[in-house]
Amino acid sequence: MVRMQRRLLLVALCLGACRSEPIAPGDGAATPPSSGARLPGVDSAGSSGDGAPVTGGTPGADEDPAGAVAGLTPSTDADGSGGVAGTPSADAGSSGADVGASSAPDAGVRLAPGSLAVSWMHGAPSCAQSTDPELQVHAYNATTYILRQDKCRTFEAPFVYLLLGAQTALLLDTGATNSVGLRDTVLSLTGARSLLVAHSHAHADHVASDNRFRGQPGTTVVGTSLAAVQQAFGFSPWPSDTAELDLGGRVLDVLAIPGHEQTHIALYDRETGLLLTGDTLYPGLLFITDWTTYRASVRRLAAFVASHPVSHVLGAHIEMTSTARINYPYQTVYQPSEHVLQLDAAHVRELDAALTALGASPPAGPVALDDFVIDPQ
Repeated sequence: MVRMQRRLLLVALCLGACRSEPIAPGDGAATPPSSGARLPGVDSAGSSGDGAPVTGGTPGADEDPAGAVAGLTPSTDADGSGGVAGTPSADAGSSGADVGASSAPDAGVRLAPGSLAVSWMHGAPSCAQSTDPELQVHAYNATTYILRQDKCRTFEAPFVYLLLGAQTALLLDTGATNSVGLRDTVLSLTGARSLLVAHSHAHADHVASDNRFRGQPGTTVVGTSLAAVQQAFGFSPWPSDTAELDLGGRVLDVLAIPGHEQTHIALYDRETGLLLTGDTLYPGLLFITDWTTYRASVRRLAAFVASHPVSHVLGAHIEMTSTARINYPYQTVYQPSEHVLQLDAAHVRELDAALTALGASPPAGPVALDDFVIDPQ
C-alpha cells in the first residue's frame, strides 16, 4: 500500500497527547495493546464478548446490529503509546499449514491442494548486515507461486502472486522496487506461456516494476487507470459486476473492491480456492480512503465468500505480530515474530460485521481486531 499521512487518533477519547503526524520507522519492537472500550457481541475469533460499552461506532439506522463484532478496540500511535494486533488463525502456526479445502460452502468441491509451510524472510535488526535475497519464492503448488520482497530493500515487503494456466500466466502486482529481479524470476517460471501483468490496485508499492515487464515478448501489462482496469477485465457495470478470466483450464473470478484505492480488485482462483485481496484485507493496517465504498466492497466480498469454497485469504503485506492486537510500528524493517500471511473466509465475515457495527460514518481513528486493523484515513 502507498502509505498516506496517517491520522492516528484515539477512538472516542484522547488519553494524553494525541498526534496526527507520520510514524517514524520502527526498529522491530512491537507496540503494546490498547486497553480501550469494545463493541458488544462476539469476539474477533468468535468467542463470547465481554459486553463492555461501545466505542468507535454503533450500527447505523439502516444496518443489522446482529452483525456486530466485539473485540473492536481503539488504536493509538505506534510509538509505544498504544497499538493494534494480529494473531495467526487457529489452525496456522508460524510456518503455515497444508490445505486442500477449507471454509467450503459446498463440501463436494475439491480444491487443488497447496502448502503454506514456509518461514517468510522478515527483515533484519541491521539491514547493513542482512543476507536476505531480493525475493523469496514459495511454490504453493506446481502452478501457484507466492513471492515476497525483502524488507531491507522496501519496508513494505509486499507479496506478489503468480498463477499459471495452460496458456497464460497471471502476475498480480509488480512490487515496490524497480530492479530486474522480479521480472527475471517471473519469466523463469512462466515458460512458454503468455504473461498478463495485473494489479490489485494502483499504489506505488504494487506497480513499481511495471516498466520492467512492458515490451517483453508475450507480455501484456494492464494499465493502472480505472478505465484500463474496467476494459481489461470487462467489468460492466463497475464495481458490482464480477468478471471472469480464463488462463487456459484455470478460471479466475475478478471482483471490484474499491475503497482502499479506486481501482482495487480481488482475484478468486477456482482451482485452489485462494482469494487474493491485496490491501483490502490482510494481517495489517487496512487503510480506507473511501469509507462508504469500502464497506460496500467488503459486503460484496462477504457475499461472494458465502457461496464459494475458500482455502485461504491472501493479502499483500504482513504488519501484525503473532500476538493478538499487537502490530509492528509503521515502516518496520525487522519483524521476527510476525503474523502468518494467510487469513480465511471467517476473517472476511468478521471484517464485514465490524464495518456494519461501526456504521455509515467512519470512526475517528483506527479500530483493532485480533488479526487486522480498520484504519480510516
